[in-house]
Order: sequence, then structure tokens, then C-alpha cells
Amino acid sequence: MKRTTFSQLICTALLLIGLSSCGWRREDIGPFQGDQQTFGLANFDRLDMGSAFTITVQPGSDFRILAEGDRRNLDDLDVYTRNGTLYARYRNSRNRQYETSFTITMPTLRGVSFSGASQSSIAGFTNLNELDIELSGASKGQFAVQAKQTNLTLSGASNLQLSGVGAALGADLSGASTLQAFAYPVNNANLDLSGASKANVSVSSSLDIDASGASNVRYRGAPSVKQRLSGSSSVQTD
Repeated sequence: MKRTTFSQLICTALLLIGLSSCGWRREDIGPFQGDQQTFGLANFDRLDMGSAFTITVQPGSDFRILAEGDRRNLDDLDVYTRNGTLYARYRNSRNRQYETSFTITMPTLRGVSFSGASQSSIAGFTNLNELDIELSGASKGQFAVQAKQTNLTLSGASNLQLSGVGAALGADLSGASTLQAFAYPVNNANLDLSGASKANVSVSSSLDIDASGASNVRYRGAPSVKQRLSGSSSVQTD
């Protein structure tokens, strides 16, 4: 009996050591410890952020980065710039009870990549030549912008509400993602949808669609339409 108990203790100890070596972390416990932190970084025009952040991006003449949330989460942030891109992540992987939000002010914007169930809001950027938007991992975005060329990549059940005005739109949607862009009229649009994704667009001149896997496109306007459909996909006027 003693031998069995001793063996069980050894197994339990080995399991705990293994979990620690794999970077296992327990969820933060205890009451919310509100705090904020600023980062003195500049000279970036792209954003790459994940970890379920809530992100607000706005135009301004100066760079400013403000993070707000629980002090323990703020202490775990890794925020840096490289080659004109601002990156933000947590250093350690663990379940987090409290939300971390970012407010970012920057003079201009060329692209964003938001992942990990992030929620983002961008407004006020106008006269952009080209804007790249990537949402993945069930991320959600509400963007009000003006750009000549807008390039979208949505994956993993992500959702984007796009408003403003543009000239050309290119969108690649996969994994049950959704684009709501009736309020973003463009002259030309090129759409590639798969995996039961959905897109609502407003197009005046030409619309090119490649849709598979029960995807759906609804459009407003009177463009010339080229479509290649498979797997019960559909295209409808609204």
C-alpha cells in the first residue's frame, strides 16, 4: 500500500514538472487591479496585434500608444516596433480573466493584422493609397476609412464591418468569415470566398467572384459580373 502511494506521489510530481516546463499558466485570480501603460514608440504605419485585445486606432499628428487593463496583464505585454510595424503580444500564454485595451494614435495607416479573437475599431483615416486588412481567429472589426485600393484577408470566422469609400476592393474570405461592406462603395471588386463565407458589397463597374463551399455574395449596384461558383455557393443582387 505504501509503495502504491509513493508511486502515485512520484507520478503527480512528474506531471506538475511537465506542465511547468510546457509553459502552463493558471488564469489570473483575485479582484481587478486597474492600471494603464504608455509606450514611447514611433515611426510605424502598420499594426500586428493579437491576444484578444480590444483595439482602437485613430489618426493624429503624433504617435501615442496607451494600454489599459489589469496590472498583471499589462506587466506581461511585449510591445515593440520592427521595420515600420508595431507589434503587441503577451509574453506568456494563459487564460486571462480581464480584458486589455489599446488606443493607438498615428499619422497614417498602411495595414493591420489582428488575430486571436481581437475586437478592433478604426476611423478617420482618409486619402490612403492602399490599405491592407487581415483579421483571423474569430476577430471582429469596424473600420471607417477611405482608400484607393483596399485588400482584405478574413479567416477563421472573422467579421469585418467596412464603411467609407474606395476605388478598388480585393477580398479573400475563408472559414465562415463575413464581410459587411454595403456602406463602402467601390468601382471594382475582386472576391474569393470559401468555407461558407459571406460578403455584402457595393460595386459600380466590375465585380469578379470566385466562391466555393456554400459561400454567398450579395451586391448592390449595376456592375458587370464574372462569377465562378461551386459547392452550392450563390450570388444575389440586393
